[in-house]
Amino acid sequence: MSTKQQSASGWLGKRMAAARSTYAIASLFTLLSAGSFAAFSWYLSEFAASWLNNGNLLPKTLLSALAFLAGRYLFAHFESRSNYRAGNTIVAGIKKELYPVLMRENRFDSTTGALYMTKISDDLKPYFAFFIPYSVATAVVSILLLVICFFLEKWVALILMVSLFVIPVQMAVIGIGAEAIHKKHTGLFLKYSAVFYNRLKTVTEIVNLDNLLPQYRFLSRKSEELNQATIGVMRVAILSSAVLELFVTIAIAAIAIYLGFSLMGIMNGPNYGKGYDFGTALFLLTITPYFFFYIRKF
Repeated sequence: MSTKQQSASGWLGKRMAAARSTYAIASLFTLLSAGSFAAFSWYLSEFAASWLNNGNLLPKTLLSALAFLAGRYLFAHFESRSNYRAGNTIVAGIKKELYPVLMRENRFDSTTGALYMTKISDDLKPYFAFFIPYSVATAVVSILLLVICFFLEKWVALILMVSLFVIPVQMAVIGIGAEAIHKKHTGLFLKYSAVFYNRLKTVTEIVNLDNLLPQYRFLSRKSEELNQATIGVMRVAILSSAVLELFVTIAIAAIAIYLGFSLMGIMNGPNYGKGYDFGTALFLLTITPYFFFYIRKF
């Protein structure tokens, strides 16, 4: 990494420090939201197990589940608002500090400089308001649910832990390939943009020299090459999403098969016959998709 890149990273890090407390509050809301969902899943599983196994309806248990479900969405709302506020704070600080520099360097007039800073702000805001918070939320939620699963069923926790390591590695490999394809696509786009601009400037000469048909065929070939490069980028984007969903589905299916076989006595878990019942299995299966919730968004 060059000195300029290091100084830029350090400068952005200082700007992020201004919103550190807001990020901490958002992380707390993330933890409360995940805890509320875990409590909702527990009470709902207890209600379903009592109803299906014994035929007993527990309305208080169901009401508790609904209350925790409402709490989950309430805390998630506060989390989203806190992250958005943190992103606005950071971007406003960057804009406030860079705008005088642009004016001092005489790079732009006041109107153009303001528009340029607005564009920079719009580009940076998703990174600070979504990307960073989702990365933190992924770690917070994953750790919380892994701890819960380890207390109830270690094999379920191990499956989740393996998937937590495998999925980022696969996405990183795809990301490296996507970066190479994107660079190639960008290079072609810049190259062919210059070609199209050149032909547009010389369109009068092309018509006068009766060279319109050859140039039309030439530009058609270049346009098709650019379209194929664009399709290649889209294929990688679709592939990355498909790979993520594949591993998430495999992990959930593995947990469902393990829990089902354990309950039937085919694949006895360590807690089978010692309080390991349908309610516990349903609870573990309910919180498993939430384990991948932020990974999918991140």
